[in-house]
Amino acid sequence: MKNRNDRNSADYSDRKIVFFDIDGTLLDNATHRIPESAVESIRRLRGNGHLAFINSGRTLNSIHEGIRNIGFDGMVCGCGTHIYYRGETLFSHTIPHEKCVEIVRRLRELKITAFFESPEYVWFDGQHPVKNPEVEQSKTAFSKNGSNVQDFPRDLEGSGLTFDKFYCLLTAESDREGLEEYIRGEFVATPQGEDRLEVVPEGCTKAEGIRFLQKEFGIRTENCYAIGDGENDIPMFRAVANGIAMGECAEKILPYCVWQTSRVSEDGIKKAMEHFGLI
Repeated sequence: MKNRNDRNSADYSDRKIVFFDIDGTLLDNATHRIPESAVESIRRLRGNGHLAFINSGRTLNSIHEGIRNIGFDGMVCGCGTHIYYRGETLFSHTIPHEKCVEIVRRLRELKITAFFESPEYVWFDGQHPVKNPEVEQSKTAFSKNGSNVQDFPRDLEGSGLTFDKFYCLLTAESDREGLEEYIRGEFVATPQGEDRLEVVPEGCTKAEGIRFLQKEFGIRTENCYAIGDGENDIPMFRAVANGIAMGECAEKILPYCVWQTSRVSEDGIKKAMEHFGLI
């Protein structure tokens, strides 16, 4: 493996780098499986000398072995809060402990339930005054992803608890305006379907992860590709020259893409790689 000082050398300049979202892109939303054609295409992509990176809102502990074993060069996790390359952490941004405790307590006041994601755990607040049935359903969904889902320690202040981002489950009781005011200037909230928000520290995005790796490897923007399906992929599409929408996707992403491939189950990844001459 090249050391960091060699990563932007000439032999990387003509390489392509492709960023893959997970849910609805690699994983079929209906079956929660990765088509074999996608696995083979990513391995062929790398065999042709190009780089393949996960670029996901998931933190590391929510990326199960089935995805890791495909053989990616690295991962941009937690919407850019952590960047990994062949087992090495190139960048990390964790919310300080004191701020994490403040966030938990403020969300209780705002009557907003949430999950709090770190590279090691997905935390939930078992002491939250609002009992949202969505929490139990989401705990099951996170666990199916392979996440280590844990209740908060009773002693928040003394626990040393930290996380990188949080995922809000809103109800009719939730003080949405209060949340907007609280996070303004420090965090960015992106809708994830109805009544769900992904909240990430200001400056940490999928796009920033791409720009970091572009600089790290000396890769030109025209050689950068991104494949996704949701609104939280828009920053990723805006950072590359070649945005690719999956066949089943949020309509809002289409203006930011240069091409739309098929659905996951219809060999969408393979067709995209072939269309752009990457395999």
